[in-house]
Amino acid sequence: MIFPDYPGHFTVGALFVIFGVLIAFAFRSGELQKEKLKQYKWLLALLQYASIVILMVILWNPSRHKPREIIARNSVTVLFDTSESMSVVEDGQMSRLDKALGIFEKKFRPLDPKGPAYKVYGFDQKAYHSGSSDLLRRWGSQTNIHSVLALLSKYDTPEQLSYAKEAPKENDNGEEKLIKKARVEGAVIFTDGQADNKTISTYLPLRNKNFPIVFICVGSKQPRTDIAIKSISAPARVAVDTAYNVEVVVAARNLQNQAVTIELLKDGNQIDSRRIPADKFLKARDQRSGLSLPDRLVTAEFAVGADRLGRHRLSARAKHLEQETNSANNARSTMVDVVERNTLKVLFYSQIANFNIGKVRQALARDKNIQLDLGLDVIKEAILSEKARTMCGHVKLPAERNEFYQYDVIILGSCALDRLSDARIEGLYSFVVDRGGGLILLPGRDEYGPAEWKNERIKVLAPVFFDAYTAAKQTTAQSKIELTIEGVDSKVIGPKSLQDHDGPALAYYHTIDKKPAATILARTSENPLVTVHRVGRGRVCLLNVSKLFRWYREDLQGGLLQKVMSGLTAYMGSTTNLESTVELFVERANSQTNKVRFSAYVCDKSFTPVSGTNVLLNVGDNFLSMNDIGGGYYVAEIDNYEGEAIVATVQAELNGLFLGERSVTVNLPVVRTEMDNVESDPMFLQALAKRVGAKYFDIDNLDESAAKMFEGTTKVGSSTYLTSVWPRWSLLLVLCLILGVNWFVRRAVGLV
Repeated sequence: MIFPDYPGHFTVGALFVIFGVLIAFAFRSGELQKEKLKQYKWLLALLQYASIVILMVILWNPSRHKPREIIARNSVTVLFDTSESMSVVEDGQMSRLDKALGIFEKKFRPLDPKGPAYKVYGFDQKAYHSGSSDLLRRWGSQTNIHSVLALLSKYDTPEQLSYAKEAPKENDNGEEKLIKKARVEGAVIFTDGQADNKTISTYLPLRNKNFPIVFICVGSKQPRTDIAIKSISAPARVAVDTAYNVEVVVAARNLQNQAVTIELLKDGNQIDSRRIPADKFLKARDQRSGLSLPDRLVTAEFAVGADRLGRHRLSARAKHLEQETNSANNARSTMVDVVERNTLKVLFYSQIANFNIGKVRQALARDKNIQLDLGLDVIKEAILSEKARTMCGHVKLPAERNEFYQYDVIILGSCALDRLSDARIEGLYSFVVDRGGGLILLPGRDEYGPAEWKNERIKVLAPVFFDAYTAAKQTTAQSKIELTIEGVDSKVIGPKSLQDHDGPALAYYHTIDKKPAATILARTSENPLVTVHRVGRGRVCLLNVSKLFRWYREDLQGGLLQKVMSGLTAYMGSTTNLESTVELFVERANSQTNKVRFSAYVCDKSFTPVSGTNVLLNVGDNFLSMNDIGGGYYVAEIDNYEGEAIVATVQAELNGLFLGERSVTVNLPVVRTEMDNVESDPMFLQALAKRVGAKYFDIDNLDESAAKMFEGTTKVGSSTYLTSVWPRWSLLLVLCLILGVNWFVRRAVGLV
């Protein structure tokens, strides 16, 4: 026992003496001197003196050291998914986030002082401290669970889970303390599972296996009606006064026998619509695989007329159904550039006249988009022949490189190219590689066909290997024409055109092999008929068809031959003379952002890359000057471009000389958003919980066991403190006893 208010030995001794003297004089009074009272005098004095001593001791504050424990509330991190999909309203008028907050209040009781202290965080593109549930409704564009695990990795270290002891300290009052660190007890994560990355192997478990994590899946388990426009496709560029097709791919879930109405809008005005019965989606599923698929796809086709020049926005929109919870994916858009009819300048050259040459010329002459030059070297170099050549409109094969550049497409019939001069061969090669022109090769016999050409420059241009070919291997077996997937995508010829053509096809060259980078557009059962590959900036095509003239039908406006030659010429001549010196590429700077990057490649008239050029980019109403990065390359970027299709034009000028321009229409990859699919994904969360060593709960089946995983308080230290001994009943009873005995003795002797 100690006395914190002890005044010191001298003071105490002086007080004891003073009070003793005073009591001695007090008890020497006359009444106490009587013989009857003398025997009680010293007893009464002693009792009085004892009372005074006890009162003095009480004034000194008798105390003693007492140990006690320091208890602290544990901390639990609770994270709420605040992405767009959590704003979906389910179960009446309550969003998923509101439902998660309600369950958290009910099951975890964050206001209970005996429970852990919950620190509120949110996460979408990244995890962030919120502090209050009122600050969570920000609806981010994606869910990044990697940021959640990165945040929790700061709390799962062994230092956080073990108590770090410090040396005992003593304060001014003599208290000894042993301080220990409090700990983060665990984490609770509320999410619907719509993460931007669902590859389980990319998630790493936490380092400490004793750090408890709880995943709670938020979302209704009842199937929800949802309609989504997956894509809208249309030609990037079409000629005015023509018609083009628009295809809209639609997905639907849980329609409940409701029909889907798809509206097509042009520049914001509805021009057509299609009504798709609910059973069409079921049939689409059965035709695809017979399995139950999450998305049941149906294609709606529209025919649109290109009646006005300019750039037009086409939008496909699905009408919102009454029970549909997600309408953010009900629309898609694309752009179509309607231009004047592009006239391609085509050179058709042959050294032999036959039926194929005549019918191909007739087919090309029918196409109003082709300005045809015909070169037939079967006319001899005589004065009479020169006059006939001029009167018939025949031209010579260009002799110099620059003369080749004036054409967009060159078609070579039966030609002995090995006999040409080196300048012509080099000019033909440069026309394809440097200028980006299109070259179409027709078959021919012996040295007049590409199989017998020996010049290395020419052999490089051919899209196939003729090493396995010999004339003896030719057969007369005919079979049906088949379009490949690449052939359908190229739109050189449509499947409907083949349906109208009943005749079979015969390949001219058999047992030939396409080059690795080449693409087969059409074939028979055994041999390629149309093979294309890119060489440098241009394309080369081999039309491997025997008796090609049989495809011509005068009564059908040229028949299949006219459609093939027109489509192939348009496909091969995609780079016009005006666009030959400029290339333009468009891409998203990041697959999940709205930043668009433009890259241009500019050459002069001799196709040499040039720097220091004034390159102007036109995108909608925006005009940008592209930055020179050297080597003929120029770049520019546009932030926050919301569209899914883009039409851009770039023009290049050097020292007052116009070099050329290029226009492109590009359908950009769709940026995946949270609202593309708002169904909760419990299977992903279950797999993720197993991967990181966490517990999984469904929000509708959440019980008290989840909250019991976290201890509310923890002993974080101990200390000793001084406590007064006086406020005890035992000391009070002793004092009362002394005073009571004193009173009774005085009463007994007649002093009271």
